[in-house]
Amino acid sequence: MPDSKNKVGRPSGETQNRDKLIQAARSLFVERDYSQVTVRDVAALAGTDPGLIRYYFGSKQNLFIAMLRETAAPVKQELYKVNKEKQAHGPASLMQTYYQVMSAHPHFPRLIFRLAGLDQSIPENKEITKVFNEIVNVDDIMMFDKLEAKGLLHDDVDIHCAQLSFFSMMIFPFIVPEGFLSRLGIQITPEFLMKLAQQNTNLLARGLMPTKDKNNDQ
Repeated sequence: MPDSKNKVGRPSGETQNRDKLIQAARSLFVERDYSQVTVRDVAALAGTDPGLIRYYFGSKQNLFIAMLRETAAPVKQELYKVNKEKQAHGPASLMQTYYQVMSAHPHFPRLIFRLAGLDQSIPENKEITKVFNEIVNVDDIMMFDKLEAKGLLHDDVDIHCAQLSFFSMMIFPFIVPEGFLSRLGIQITPEFLMKLAQQNTNLLARGLMPTKDKNNDQ
């Protein structure tokens, strides 16, 4: 009689193999554009047969979407928890919260950066972007129009420039090449990120917000 634990057509070590494929996909998609990663690349890094990708996910696109959702889930959960505990609001609080969480998930901003550059003329990419929009709420960081309306910005601040500067501060530390960091003598550690968050907070407050207002971060 056939062993019930090893059914015909069902790979053994199912959970382990699937997890290996998710981890391998994450590593490759963080470092390369979506179009540059093949099913064979993922399987080779995971040490599994390429056929398992079709077995578990059906396609490269579905593998990517599963990886994206499973990568985002703990990050979103931690962001929500920290935001709730700190009652974080305003650019300074958001940046400090973001750096705190991303110090434990440094691959996530790099993955988001890759996703943001997908060619929308390709139908397959449009489907992936739908999932990206489910995970990343751009409205969470589009706050400078609201700050302007409340009179919390200097009169000469351009809100579009401020928004881009803020986005750059949030993403760049995680995508800067390792070789460049080494030349600068910088290591992206949780401790360094907290110092950077404080410095960037000061830059935001002094450069964008009137110092006479004690409620800059409201």
